[in-house]
Amino acid sequence: MPFVIITVGKTHSGKTTFGKELAKKLKDKCILLDSDVLTDFLKDNFPGLYQGDWVKKTNKLLSPGYYLKRVVLLEIYKQALKTNLPVISTSSNSKEVLRHQTRSLAERAGRKFIIIYFNLPEKVLLNRIKHSNRSKNCLIYSKNFTDLLVNRQTKHFEAPKAKEADFFFEINNDKSRKNVKLKILKLLRQK
Repeated sequence: MPFVIITVGKTHSGKTTFGKELAKKLKDKCILLDSDVLTDFLKDNFPGLYQGDWVKKTNKLLSPGYYLKRVVLLEIYKQALKTNLPVISTSSNSKEVLRHQTRSLAERAGRKFIIIYFNLPEKVLLNRIKHSNRSKNCLIYSKNFTDLLVNRQTKHFEAPKAKEADFFFEINNDKSRKNVKLKILKLLRQK
């Protein structure tokens, strides 16, 4: 049975890196969805439609561009569910309502749902941000990743619960990261 795997976590927690590592171990026999790639695509190719996720003046309201991005990402996800390949979503998946929608679609497609929660201490994330060379291209209303973490994500993040998934894993350090990766790969390789 194919799986849907979603990562949940704040910026610089390792979600995308983990997803790419899984995809590589699966010899790319999976579909890797990353909303940052879509954000860059929309920003570069449709600047009149997408300037960011938040209304610039208020910084509190979601913009029409956010909903455009959600619709496009949702349609890509629906098409991915039509394959027999595992689907790995490396977005922050920070809202319970979005995770519920993602799971409902997975269940209708006959898939099991896996959540990997990257629950790293804020000091670890701040240290990673400090030493990061990651492109700031995806930042539109935050001046930097520290601002994104402290002023946006910490206030609006909804931590996942085990009951939201068929399989729930939590990563809070390097050892748990390695163990979770091995468990996920074992699940994915079961026929």
